[in-house]
Amino acid sequence: MGIEAEGIVQKIAKDEGFTVFIPFSETYLLDQWGVDTVQVIINDGREISNSQRRKIFALISDITDWVKAPGNNKRTRAEKETLHEMGLLYMIECLPYTNYSDRDAIRKQLTMHYCQLVDIAPFSLSNIDVATATDFIDWLVEMCVVHGIPCLDTLLNRCEDAGRYVYACVAHRRCAICGKKADIHEVETVGMGNNRRTIHHLGQLVEPLCREHHAEVGNIGQAEFDAKYHLVGIRLDENLCDILKWKK
Repeated sequence: MGIEAEGIVQKIAKDEGFTVFIPFSETYLLDQWGVDTVQVIINDGREISNSQRRKIFALISDITDWVKAPGNNKRTRAEKETLHEMGLLYMIECLPYTNYSDRDAIRKQLTMHYCQLVDIAPFSLSNIDVATATDFIDWLVEMCVVHGIPCLDTLLNRCEDAGRYVYACVAHRRCAICGKKADIHEVETVGMGNNRRTIHHLGQLVEPLCREHHAEVGNIGQAEFDAKYHLVGIRLDENLCDILKWKK
């Protein structure tokens, strides 16, 4: 159980932290619940932009098309588990009996699911803050990457944090350009005569690319390819090395 409360920043210690006063009359609850830490969410005062709103509606549209694709009754067990995870499996059966459009209903369900995951109050797309909108967009993008949901536009144009998107693509071996199954393109190659199984990959610069785009980068060169698609590679951390089963 949790209670939301707004506070006032009273004192700022430069480069160290700040003190917040939170008006709260039921302080006895803190002892009763054994509360000794609280979460502070900083709102910078900016509201969602029109660009962010368009991205959210585009992503919801793509997810809806995927959910409502012909053959729902023939989905594999993995696909049904995906829909269950997104809170949409039951909704497929309920939509014909609701007053919502498919996209409205799925947007409301995904918004509620996201709010539960990050433990925040439900929000409206009319006035949420920029930070929440940014994270919600990137969460939707990650959902598309993880579950292989086809989108009408490259997710490089939909994401807010390109590094977070490319990280997810590497982890799930999805092409960062088109979303197809990908190999890991080594921007920094291992070099002639070196064995990929024995060298250390931690910190290596990579990009996840399908065979078609892997061939393209070989034809036009890395710099031109990155400029064309506005793509920036990421460096492998320990988690990605473990996922890829590459030596750290």
